[in-house]
Amino acid sequence: MRTFTLALALAASTVVAAPATSDALQRRAAGKLPSYFPESVYKAVPSSGKASFGKVSQDKAVQIATDFLAAKLSITAAEFKVYNSFTDPSGTTHVYGAQQANGMRIANHQAAAHVQNGEVVSFSSSFNTGSSLVKPKVPAASAKLTVAQAIAKAVKDTGIAHHKDFAAVSEYVNTGSGIVYAHKFQLRDDAKETWVQVWVDANTGEIVHSADFVNKLSYKVVELPKTNPLQGFTTVVDPEDATASPNGWADASGTTKGNNVDASKKSSPVAYGESTNGVFDSAWNPAAEPTTAENVQASAVNLFYISNIVHDISYQYGFTEKGGRGNDTVVVSVQDASGTNNANFATPADGQAPRMNMFRFTQTSPNRDGDLENPIPIHEYGHGISNRLTGGSATGQCLTTTEAGGMGEGWSDFIALVMIAKPTDTRTTKVVVGDYVVKSSAGIRSAPYTTDLTVNKLKYSSLASRNEVHDIGEVWVEMLWEVYWNLVDKNGFNANLYDAKSTAGNIVALQLVIGGMMAQPCNPTILTARDAILTADQTFYGGKFKCDIWRGFAKRGAGFSATSAKVDRTDVPAECSGADTTTTKAAATTTKAAATTAKAATTAKPVTTAVATTTRAARTTTAAATRSPRPVPRPPACRPNNICCFFFGFDC
Repeated sequence: MRTFTLALALAASTVVAAPATSDALQRRAAGKLPSYFPESVYKAVPSSGKASFGKVSQDKAVQIATDFLAAKLSITAAEFKVYNSFTDPSGTTHVYGAQQANGMRIANHQAAAHVQNGEVVSFSSSFNTGSSLVKPKVPAASAKLTVAQAIAKAVKDTGIAHHKDFAAVSEYVNTGSGIVYAHKFQLRDDAKETWVQVWVDANTGEIVHSADFVNKLSYKVVELPKTNPLQGFTTVVDPEDATASPNGWADASGTTKGNNVDASKKSSPVAYGESTNGVFDSAWNPAAEPTTAENVQASAVNLFYISNIVHDISYQYGFTEKGGRGNDTVVVSVQDASGTNNANFATPADGQAPRMNMFRFTQTSPNRDGDLENPIPIHEYGHGISNRLTGGSATGQCLTTTEAGGMGEGWSDFIALVMIAKPTDTRTTKVVVGDYVVKSSAGIRSAPYTTDLTVNKLKYSSLASRNEVHDIGEVWVEMLWEVYWNLVDKNGFNANLYDAKSTAGNIVALQLVIGGMMAQPCNPTILTARDAILTADQTFYGGKFKCDIWRGFAKRGAGFSATSAKVDRTDVPAECSGADTTTTKAAATTTKAAATTAKAATTAKPVTTAVATTTRAARTTTAAATRSPRPVPRPPACRPNNICCFFFGFDC
């Protein structure tokens, strides 16, 4: 990753002003722009049965994938272009690209293939996916409008400014009615929380396709674990992981601006969290408004810490810069003034910096700060993971359908649940989100997350009456949570989430979900994403957890015979239909795994964690003895039953 210039400066210098327009008009324009993506298919490929080819180079794997897709989709090699590829920790090479015509991309004709040991193990495509499909006619690459004329018309029609940092290009796009030659560029207005990519018909000037980069976290009632400032602050010393963050977190400025994350309040002047002698100290005052100087400091430091933690942990599971283009520092806006009672995360395609906007919550007096309720920024950062991994990082439009967007919300909640889980939790623990910011024990979701069907009744059939992305996301989380607990009950719990090679259940669950993101098609459905998780089990673990996965999905209605009709099916493959005799008692296994992890954490790679003091002087003294040299990878620094302390900087 490379450091990104300050968001406020970018907005002032590179965005062309749009005509005066109301917030409502702009939001309506962004929300109702046409968007079409052909239905994607995903298929696992049975092994040939031949002797293993063994590992092949990435270049060879890319060629294998390209040849396979050309043959499978009835196109020539010249009609498919690879836009990015990488090899994950299991040795699987993921290859992503799009159909070409007249030397140009057809934007929403995406395809991908995934190669292990010289064979394609799965593939997906959003074009040429059925025998009845008639290949659309591709028009000549001729334009009546220049790029500048298309931009001017789009700005006038939407009231959203042109974003100059993204160079406009011309390419084809499928509108659902046929192929159109179009000019592609971006519209962005930070003050109005809008950032969209549009394809404008080069001959008519009409917007024919769009991708909205902003994911929003809406709030309604549901309960949360204790992950908020009321639990107290802890000083965590040098938490950086040297593999994921070889240059550390903070740069030479001594502020909350670094290689992975750039966190500040966009005031005038801009307010970064600051350190003294290497200590990012704060004196949070719950009786004061979040906007006081000390509370802004606490928010900026906490957001910087949380965002970097998610960066470093997700790196272990394959969310790395391999195949990436740089310039992807996450720009975090602390207590952003453009909204309240919400948060959002914008994920453009690779090569442009994502942006997280965090807001104050106004239901209480004093207001409460979403920056300090850790599952909220974890959720937002999760959008960056799912958006960049699904369909490859170069496209930025692979979670744009309603169902796929709903799963995006679900993945974000799931990642937060994994990162706040404790060894003492069980499958019937009620996990809630948002109780601190809304000051309600109910939280912001429709029911607590749990495998207890009497508490949370959501199943696949629930989607028949749920069409809002967060509502869809809750169903997806419940399915993933069933799989998670099947794995934890069987294989135990490891408090060290950096240990991605562990076979503890929570580690395996996170690897399967992230591995599934890499393999699933552009704009997946719940069923194709389920199948991609099964493929990830095959590539990472040789299919060892196949039945645990099937039983989890089947319990929530997405069983073996489930279809797009959203009717519950609770069957599993024949080989998984017997009793699961290998499942162990959750409490005993978890305790043993936690004890082993604690021993390793205290003998192999210790991390010093000091109880927070109330003065800067005391912390400065501690820092002088502990800030150098540059840290090495290390496990959590908490007590055996205190994982959330390390992740979130709070004393549980």
